Amino acid sequence: MGLKDKLQVFALEKLINKLCDIVENGTDEDMNTIISIGEKLTTDPLWKSAISGFKYRWEINHPQMHMPRKFMREIDPHVRRTILHNLIVKEAITGYRVRNKVRDEIGFYPPTFFVLSPTMACNLSCYGCYARSYRAKGLDYELVKKAIQEAKELGIYLVVVSGGEPFYWPHILRMFEDNPDMVFQVYTNGTLIDRAMAQKIVELGNVIPAISLEGYEEQTDERRGKGVFKKIMKAMDYLNEEGALFAFSVTATRYNVEEVTSDEFIDFLTDKGAFYGWYFMYVPVGKGSSTDLMLTPEQRGYMRKRIRLLRRDKGIFVADFWNDGDYVDGCIAGGRIYYHINSKGDIEPCVFVHFATHNIKDHTIKEALNSPLFRAFRERQPFHLDRRRPCSFVDANDKFEEIIKISNAKPTHEGAYEVIEKHGPFLRKLSEEYAKWLAEHDDDHFIRELNMEAEYSHNEERNKRLKKLYGKTVRDEALKRGGPEEIAEKKEERVAS
Repeated sequence: MGLKDKLQVFALEKLINKLCDIVENGTDEDMNTIISIGEKLTTDPLWKSAISGFKYRWEINHPQMHMPRKFMREIDPHVRRTILHNLIVKEAITGYRVRNKVRDEIGFYPPTFFVLSPTMACNLSCYGCYARSYRAKGLDYELVKKAIQEAKELGIYLVVVSGGEPFYWPHILRMFEDNPDMVFQVYTNGTLIDRAMAQKIVELGNVIPAISLEGYEEQTDERRGKGVFKKIMKAMDYLNEEGALFAFSVTATRYNVEEVTSDEFIDFLTDKGAFYGWYFMYVPVGKGSSTDLMLTPEQRGYMRKRIRLLRRDKGIFVADFWNDGDYVDGCIAGGRIYYHINSKGDIEPCVFVHFATHNIKDHTIKEALNSPLFRAFRERQPFHLDRRRPCSFVDANDKFEEIIKISNAKPTHEGAYEVIEKHGPFLRKLSEEYAKWLAEHDDDHFIRELNMEAEYSHNEERNKRLKKLYGKTVRDEALKRGGPEEIAEKKEERVAS
């Protein structure tokens, strides 16, 4: 970093400290000041889009604005300052500048975050969890240091930690302490978070636990083990009482999808202190996996609608890893927006894609990003013109199989091929059925039904910013590769008329 950049970062850090002083007053007028400054600070199209969406919701007093008020008034001041500093100064500004320089070097815009699974060891044994397929002892800390340093050289300051159970890994706190300039979101079962751990998380300031559950007590204990739900509730209480910033994570199956997307469930988790939430639909990954927990096309559509209703009506933000594909222009894997490093050091295109050609032990991240495997992913994205079907192996299993074959990728655990050989025919049929369901349930009518035209318009603006950043839209790239799909054509005709 040159002298000019260092001086600018120094000035920005002073400004962020001033913003934190403003935040601690906790008034709505203070938030208007922060939004105004934020609009001027970053030139990153993705962050500008996020600020634009936040500003719109603030101006209409959207129910989600309960969260920033909670952030200003209830989150521990050290956590607040650390998260704001690392996300704004490091990720949105410093990271953006680094990523632009790296783009000139490697020929494409680098990822903005990565997922790290330092261990697959876990104190639970949840039915259907892919982590049980791995038997590695976990990553040595020196390898993790290497992975994080290379990530920073790409401009990455946001790390998602998964597993296994991350708090089972003996070096987890050391990693947080050694990287105070990064934000770590940690997917955890929550059972190892006691009062002392909650206090340590607040002391660190750069850790956001995302606690996994399956619904209320019956559903959670049925899949995770008797007594787990009560332990999760205690963990949330400890975190909330200590002023930590934390989230929840839910795996939606055909047996719990209505419960976990209900108003009552979201109200319950909001009252527990959760700041936001992630939804993942169950997918059959790993040795001995089964499709019997997967959502039906109708349930996936139901979940898509319910998530948007919750975002409209509730004081908490929720995101859907699969069904929000239209918000992020399709699949984000393959280094387009993120990559995954597993507990053996394999550099995988996605946390759910257990194939690799490179390992952090003897390759760099840049080498992996430019490997035939990762390039094959990016060259084929979007896997469908309809971005509501974003996933390679769930929504485009035939293309997924092609990628694995042409890149000569190797499975990273026994049973990885099952997603192609065992489940491929089922997944391809399910994808066709979901495409048919989507064609019969017009999104334009859906948006009008929810009175969400403003949010839809904002999404279109986001896609314009994505095009500026990546140099193309989903449709541009897909049309270059072949004929448009019927669903997309119908939507174009509706827009034109």
